[in-house]
Amino acid sequence: MFDLDEFLQCIREKLYSYVESRKNDVDRGAETAELAALLVQKYGYGLADSASLAANLLECPQPDLIRDVDQLVASIDPDWRANQQRRFSARPASLFLSST
Repeated sequence: MFDLDEFLQCIREKLYSYVESRKNDVDRGAETAELAALLVQKYGYGLADSASLAANLLECPQPDLIRDVDQLVASIDPDWRANQQRRFSARPASLFLSST
């Protein structure tokens, strides 16, 4: 039998593991906080969509993982909302790669 709560717990564990990986990359200088936060946001929103689809199929209440994702993104890049606006304004958004 499918247990939605167990499924959501697994999704949260995957999300938190991914966040720790991104934070480690920021700490060791492999990624900027802005890039790591964007990757977490995209990954987390994808997981949230998956959880929503599962809840729909099982006719269960919708989980609210977006709030969790946004908090985790902010823990990596406190300026993520401003950075997101900069990306939206930079049509098309792109990466600028540099070695410092």
